[in-house]
Parts: sequence; C-alpha cells; structure tokens
Amino acid sequence: MGVHLEHKEQLAPLAARILADLVLKGKKGETFENLVCDLQASKSTIFTHLTTLQASNRITYYTKPGDRKKYFILSPNALIHSMDEMIQNWNEECDIHREIVKYKKEINESFPDDSDEKFDLDFHHEYLNYLEQATGLMQNLRTKLIENHKND
Repeated sequence: MGVHLEHKEQLAPLAARILADLVLKGKKGETFENLVCDLQASKSTIFTHLTTLQASNRITYYTKPGDRKKYFILSPNALIHSMDEMIQNWNEECDIHREIVKYKKEINESFPDDSDEKFDLDFHHEYLNYLEQATGLMQNLRTKLIENHKND
C-alpha cells in the first residue's frame, strides 16, 4: 500500500508508509513513538514527514484527556479531496472525448453513407458511458462519505 501511495500521491517513500500505516489504524490513530518504532526511522525523519503530511491536509491528530500524546489519523477531508480530483479528471476526459466525437462526426458527414473511411464512434460512446457512470457512482459515494462524517 505504501508503494501504491508513493506513486499515486507522489510522496516520499516514508511519507507514503506513514499514510499506509494510518489507513490501517483507522480512527484509532497512531502515536509518534509508535510510528518511529513500527517504521524503524529516525525521530527527525518521522517528524519531518508528519509535518509535511499535516501541511498538505492529508493527516491530522487528536489528543485524549489526561494523555499528552498526539494520535495521528487521516484527515477526514483527504479522501473527499481525492474523490474530487478523480471526478474532475473524469469530467475533463469526458469533455475531450465529446470534442473528439463532434470532430469525427463532422468528418464522417463529408463521406458517402457507404464509405469505409468513416470513423467508428462506438468506442467513444461506450467510453463516455463508462466515465459518466463511474463519475455518478463516485459522486454518490462522496455524498455518503460526507453524510457519515457529519454523523460522527
């Protein structure tokens, strides 16, 4: 998971491992000391990456009454932000394919009806259908996630 996050989020390897650890810990969170021990990295390196991850709003922390430790968790908005980026990328890709379809339709009109030179638009229509369905499902999931955060 750390390697996946490293590439997907363009993070340093240790920052990605910290994120992966926090994903697996869930709402319980993880202390600075446990991160140092579990990830076998220096305190200064862990501190630097925690600071960077907090500054990018990927993680946050909470404290417990009577306990001086910070418990680091994923930022509740991090997943929503990631979903927003995904939806935006899919919408932009839809726009590009709609332009391609429009262009190819115009070109097709210049050919006789029985011409073999006409563009086949089936792929674009199927791909647009896929992207529109995926976007709709992601928007529904995003809405449910926001509702769940409000109830927490």
